[in-house]
Amino acid sequence: MKKWMLGLSCLGLMACSDSSGTVTFTTYGEDYIEKEIPAAVNGEDGIVDGWTVRFSKFLVVLGEVQVGNHDETVATMSQAKVFDVRKPGPVAVETFRDVPAQEWDHVSFAIAPNANAVAGNADAADVTRMKDNGYSVFMEGTATKGDTTKRFAWGFTTNTVYEHCEAPGLGAGVTVPKDGEETVQLTIHGDHLFFDHLQSPDARMRFDALAAADNLGIAGPDGEVTLEELAAVDLTELPSGQYGTGGVGNVRTLRDFVTALTRNLGHFRGEGECEPRAR
Repeated sequence: MKKWMLGLSCLGLMACSDSSGTVTFTTYGEDYIEKEIPAAVNGEDGIVDGWTVRFSKFLVVLGEVQVGNHDETVATMSQAKVFDVRKPGPVAVETFRDVPAQEWDHVSFAIAPNANAVAGNADAADVTRMKDNGYSVFMEGTATKGDTTKRFAWGFTTNTVYEHCEAPGLGAGVTVPKDGEETVQLTIHGDHLFFDHLQSPDARMRFDALAAADNLGIAGPDGEVTLEELAAVDLTELPSGQYGTGGVGNVRTLRDFVTALTRNLGHFRGEGECEPRAR
């Protein structure tokens, strides 16, 4: 009788599965963040107006990693962490053990400010920077074209959840192997910061308009492009066919535009996509 009751209690409950596995999430900035975004040559991928971008720092606050399906969550990351994906990767974000071995079609995560975030692989000073300023994303680096170099150091407070993640050839979510381990990469696409359209799949990377904003500072051009200078550039003043919003609301300046692009940084297993939701 007791055995029958035990079996009945497990009906419909995934947690009663007699097989389980491990899922490890990592993050990675790819060569575009770790090395450089090159100028486009002979139609290859790159920045089409001749600039080369190199990051010296690229910080993100990653958290709220979840694994589940439409009616059940089986694993949740409890502590947000700050990562510098400019450092060599991939690096571990979170490991979930004893996850029922089966297909889980929902994976989500967040890039969002968090006052309680701890270090992933970021330096202590950078963790403090992110928490004190309420940043979710911060990057600094240089853009070079010929003899001209522009510096930038931009922090953003955008709060974005990436949901319903799926990858080409692998489908949605993650399949947990019995008595094994599956690794899932949360990929950060730094090149998306320089796209010239918010919606088009044919968007190209550009920097000319960003560089030109340096001339709008109070002290004139000083070699640094600030967010305040980008805020002084109205999108209607830029060349036709560039910096289209695709109907995204409240995007009027170049600062608004770049801020909106930060919501497209998070990807899944390389070129996989998630549905970004602003909070």
